[in-house]
Order: sequence, then structure tokens, then C-alpha cells
Amino acid sequence: MQGAPEFFGILPLMAVGLFALNNGVFKHAWPGWVTGKLSDILVCFFLPLFISAIIERISRLAPVARLAIGIAITAAVFIALKTSAAASTVHDAGIATLVQRFGMFPAPNRVDTTDLCALPMLALAWMYARRKVGHGFASAERRQP
Repeated sequence: MQGAPEFFGILPLMAVGLFALNNGVFKHAWPGWVTGKLSDILVCFFLPLFISAIIERISRLAPVARLAIGIAITAAVFIALKTSAAASTVHDAGIATLVQRFGMFPAPNRVDTTDLCALPMLALAWMYARRKVGHGFASAERRQP
């Protein structure tokens, strides 16, 4: 597939699938620490890559810029959801509106600052994208002083 190789690879797409399975099935069958943290880890890996892929479709930004934006958005939203009850409530209402039409009832977000332990996955997403995109990162990094 052409375009956005940082997202359209086996690891990010498997992460999306496992995230959906975890939130749609595993969290209901085995609620607890493991299924909760798994969702956080997965979303911190694939969401910046997904955002980068969306930006690639609508702009001419270099891969390094797209991914930096994806990481910044993911970090900001994730931190808000894990530290703010108001953000969590808005998120849950929005998700419910989108997916309940399809008979899906995802587990609600839980405000839990220990979930911030998943943030290092953003660095792994950066490293993964750098490996997948290579040339787009190298040319941008050479221009840096």
C-alpha cells in the first residue's frame, strides 16, 4: 500500500485489532489491571501512527512532522483522559454515540494516573515509524543544526 507506511504495517494494524478485541471482549470477560493497561499501551503505540496517516492524506507535511503532531495529539488527549474526570466523561459520551449504533458497548474510560506508564510507547511508535519511513526522517534530521 502506498502512503503512510508508518501506519499501514503489520505491527500497527495488529495493535488496532488487539485493541478492538481487548476493549470489545477481553475487558468485559476479564476486567482488571491487565486488560486496562493493555489498551493504554496499544493506543499509545498505534494512535500517533494513525494520526500521522490521516495527516499524510490531507497535507504535504514530511513524515517527521506528521508523526510529531500525532505524538503530541496522542499525549495531550491521553494525559487529559487519564487525569481529568470531565475529559473522561466527554470521551465516553462521544464514543458511545459513535459505536452504540453498531451494537457495541465498549468499556468506559477510567481516570487513573497509573495509566500514564503507557506514555513511553510514544517513543516506540517514533522509533517504529522512523524505521518504516527512513528517508523522510533522515532528510528532516539532516536539516537540523
